[in-house]
Amino acid sequence: MKQARDENEMLRRAFEACPAGMLLVDGDGRIELANEECERMFGYEHGALAGRRVEELMPAKVRDAHRGHRAGFSAAAEKRQMGMGRDLVALRRDGSEFFIEVGLTPIETAVGSRVVAFAIDITARRDSEYALRRAMHELEMANENLARFAYVASHDIQEPLRKISAFADILRAAMAQEDRDEACYAADVMASSALHARRLVADLLTYARAANQSYAIEPISITAALERALDNLSQSVAEEKAEIVWEGEDFSVEADRLQLHQMLQNILSNALKYHKLNEPPHVTIQRAATGSEGRLAIVDRGIGFSATDADQIFEPFRRLHGRAEYPGTGIGLAICKTVAKRHGWRLSATSTPTVGATFDIVFPIDADIGKGAEL
Repeated sequence: MKQARDENEMLRRAFEACPAGMLLVDGDGRIELANEECERMFGYEHGALAGRRVEELMPAKVRDAHRGHRAGFSAAAEKRQMGMGRDLVALRRDGSEFFIEVGLTPIETAVGSRVVAFAIDITARRDSEYALRRAMHELEMANENLARFAYVASHDIQEPLRKISAFADILRAAMAQEDRDEACYAADVMASSALHARRLVADLLTYARAANQSYAIEPISITAALERALDNLSQSVAEEKAEIVWEGEDFSVEADRLQLHQMLQNILSNALKYHKLNEPPHVTIQRAATGSEGRLAIVDRGIGFSATDADQIFEPFRRLHGRAEYPGTGIGLAICKTVAKRHGWRLSATSTPTVGATFDIVFPIDADIGKGAEL
């Protein structure tokens, strides 16, 4: 008995001196001893953890599985770190969850086998790693955008500028010959080209803002965001006599409100624009959510596009049809792709010519806590 008391006192002193959270757990998973740092970490008063089962320190959904893991550990006990390559999630007394790193060490005492668990709150470290990954991602996107801007400057914007220059010479010649009709024609072409160049520059600035402007993340109803986008497009919906069909149920996404609205409005605008001749647009909005993802599909019955163009349609200023046939600069879907990439969403498109197109967006739900594994 004296030896057991001495061992317990020595363990108690070692526990209290450790800067990490420490637990002493018996073979039935019951906590015998917890140091002050562990009590602080989990939000318990002094002495309140003693006698509780260790499963109370983890989310309810994984407690049954953990009992099996604990039994397996007891059968082949060895020093180990839990959750290698994964993030473990623990549960505070107030019900909030946080990320944790755990090490296990089996020991033999005078009263039987015990497990010493070392616990470290790694929330701050994960936040720093997340910030670093986001900064690297933003840098990669900035470099990619610079390359795209160079392409646009050397091709798309120069095209109307070359036309202005060429028709300026024609205008001079027409004026010298006092050819009024030719001069008016040249002036009209120059004005149209200048307007097109202005639209290209404006859309390029919009694209740059979508790629680089700071944004504020908040939970947003996907249905409310879609309704806002359709409200902005209400004139087009009315003019085209478009039919909008809703399917599925609402879910929430973590997003910048303005950029989410812009992405949805651009996709819906596309669905309204590229309808078949003499046939009003028909758009089906499909919503579905699982435990880890929300999925939105915007399906139209329009002219569609070839499967070989599925990736190209997201490139800046990429157009599959002439401006006279379908107006626009070809920047809308590129903005959508940029917004999706910044938020970590998956945006894709599939289509069959003359049948229609489907734009799919997959939104991770609870992308932070949800990606971790539990204790």
